Amino acid sequence: MADTSRHGPFRDVCARIRALDPDAPPGSELEKIALELELLDRAYSDERAQSFADGARRLADMQELHNANRLVTIGTLTAGIAHELGTPLGVVLARAQMIISDENELAEARNDAKVIVHQVQRMTQMCREVLDFARPKPPTRDVVDVVQLLRDMIALLFSEARKRTVRLVLAGEPTPARVLGDPSKLMQILTNLTINAVQAMPDGGTVTLSIEWKTVEPPAVERLQTANYMCIHVKDTGTGISNADLGHVFETFFTTKKADGSGLGLAVSYRIAREHDGWIGVVTREGHGSTFTLYLPPHSG
Repeated sequence: MADTSRHGPFRDVCARIRALDPDAPPGSELEKIALELELLDRAYSDERAQSFADGARRLADMQELHNANRLVTIGTLTAGIAHELGTPLGVVLARAQMIISDENELAEARNDAKVIVHQVQRMTQMCREVLDFARPKPPTRDVVDVVQLLRDMIALLFSEARKRTVRLVLAGEPTPARVLGDPSKLMQILTNLTINAVQAMPDGGTVTLSIEWKTVEPPAVERLQTANYMCIHVKDTGTGISNADLGHVFETFFTTKKADGSGLGLAVSYRIAREHDGWIGVVTREGHGSTFTLYLPPHSG
């Protein structure tokens, strides 16, 4: 008896064939055809179930990569924030000690208190920004201002860049540039690209962030249409990428940073870009720097 717990596209066909001659004896041509179709039906059902299982596994693997890369990025941000907190904490401590010592008059004490409040607010904002980035959120499709994301990211990475004598510059005075997407995941892409640019300049330099709109023909492998895309450029003046490495930079676990590279950042960033109907491109010249570009379809609303 045929397994009826799963059915493919041939179930109804088999029933109709048997209905043509319900009294057909076993071994008749109609019965043979029906049996062959049942075998095809069962094989199709097995393949479909396997495809569903493979798809679910790939989605789980992709989410695991997202989470792992997020931890790496958060570690970098946290190290920078920990360093940055030292200055305002020192100011708070000194002013509080002056108030306790009663060496100041009331007006000076109030001024010290205002400084303390300002520095605490500054530290609270730093912590809030990191928590907003780190807190897992379900995928969303919101209208996102990429310019504001870039400004927020520059504030987050300021201390990390300063430690490496790197300047982060947002070119021009861009007006709001909107796309439809997940702000947390888009921030993850921009953060990864900028951190990589900073780390590519061991002797310091400048990372220039810029936005433009232009008609672009996507890579053929992505099967996207030629259209007007928002192009977010992250340009560094660092070491560049060798020809031998260039074809592997978006591969999972590939890294040229032997000491602290996870090989997840660019691979995960590319996957997020594809989730947003975009992609990431790179132009590089060994010894003269690289420009990574995130291409996204602009929001037309």
